[in-house]
Amino acid sequence: MVNQASRDYPALMDTRMKTRRGLAGGVLAVGALLSGVVGIGLAVATIVKSPTAEGILGGAFGGFIAALALMGITAWIAMRVATSAPQPDETGGDEIAASLKDVLDEVEATRVATVDKIYARALWRVPLLAAAGAVAVVVAQASNDPPDFGEMVALIVVPGLIGYVWAALDLSARYARGYKDKVLPALAATFGALSYRQAKMPDLRKLKEECIFRNFDGSEADDEIFGTHRTLPLNIVELKLTHGSGKSERTTFDGLLVTLELPRDTGAVTAVVSDAGSLGNFVDRQKGQHRARVRLEDPVFEKVYEVYGTDQVAARALLNPAFMEKLLALGALDDFDRPQMLCDGRVLQIAMPKRGGKNLFEPPSFGKPAATRASLVALKTDIAAVLAAADAVIDLDHRFEVRG
Repeated sequence: MVNQASRDYPALMDTRMKTRRGLAGGVLAVGALLSGVVGIGLAVATIVKSPTAEGILGGAFGGFIAALALMGITAWIAMRVATSAPQPDETGGDEIAASLKDVLDEVEATRVATVDKIYARALWRVPLLAAAGAVAVVVAQASNDPPDFGEMVALIVVPGLIGYVWAALDLSARYARGYKDKVLPALAATFGALSYRQAKMPDLRKLKEECIFRNFDGSEADDEIFGTHRTLPLNIVELKLTHGSGKSERTTFDGLLVTLELPRDTGAVTAVVSDAGSLGNFVDRQKGQHRARVRLEDPVFEKVYEVYGTDQVAARALLNPAFMEKLLALGALDDFDRPQMLCDGRVLQIAMPKRGGKNLFEPPSFGKPAATRASLVALKTDIAAVLAAADAVIDLDHRFEVRG
């Protein structure tokens, strides 16, 4: 069945093209006006400053060149406005786009409406700020240090760009949020009993208490995949932790927090944290007086990690040789650095720092069709990557998964 968004799509596309052509014409008109103002203003300012034959000729020539250059830039911008928008992907051959057609049609209708609103705003905000820049150029000609040609162009173009950002910023963010909320749950569902939502900040108190996350005073949770995966309740949050503010702010963790509910209660708290050196390990031990250091027989694992637990027997039962080997292997994955782990009863959490700091689940911009193939493939690849990380966590121990 064809939904309302599909029926309205051709009309919306026609409206968008008319809006683009109207905006391009407006850009040319405003550019011509600004070019005349700048050219005449520059010529007059130069002549007033040097009322000689040489000054008159120089002012007239300089004003003409400045107006011509500004008009050329305006024509280029107008051409980009009229022709830069890519056409929607109508091939229909892409499996992802075909499987999500109804959702993508709805999002595309929203995108087209968003583009219209942005251009309607830009139609007056860009000329307004560019005109303010042009006035600044003319006024500056009477100063002791008048701007050169490059500075004059910057004084007009940069405010114009700021006007465009002003027109687009909040609408663009709203569209991106809506795209995620509609497309990503449908994509996640193709992997099984899973969905997506804007992340809820997880409770980090226990993770901080057990030194999984040692030092942070700011936290941001962006995206969340949740549901049931391989019979286990699963939650994966893209998490960023920071310490400090302003220029001194630094990122202390940027990655995934994978939380699994195990089929069996371990009956203890076991923390596997990165070795922090003699001083750092000493500080960690002072923070965790409720727990004891767990000694293991694997020298490689002991060199990389410090293990603490409330029950020595339970910790060693969890950290069997195969488990330790696979946990070390997690740190060798292409997309992630060395993980840390907390098992509290039957809740297992693995903190996996991303390698390279790539942001996951980024939707296409409002300037691209909702069904852009490359973006859909990238989003599905991101979901596959976080589920591969979850698989690696589940595979740490065969006892984690209850098989039918």
